[in-house]
Amino acid sequence: MSDSGAKLVIEKEFMQFELNLQNNYKDIAYENYQEVHAMLDSFHEQGEISNWYFKRMKKKLKKYDEISVSYTHLRAHETLA
Repeated sequence: MSDSGAKLVIEKEFMQFELNLQNNYKDIAYENYQEVHAMLDSFHEQGEISNWYFKRMKKKLKKYDEISVSYTHLRAHETLA
């Protein structure tokens, strides 16, 4: 896959993540969030995206880390209850 093809796949998943988060579909949004991280790592390891793009997207995802961690923490408590 080319650099632009990999970016397109990542951007599409990221947009899906943001849309699901905005619509309060937290389970699906969290899955999208994890998938974006996995895609970034995989494409970066394979050399299909630049270091600049990798760092930019990781920084973009960083602002959602607290939301995602808080949500999974709450879900764990619900499961235990």
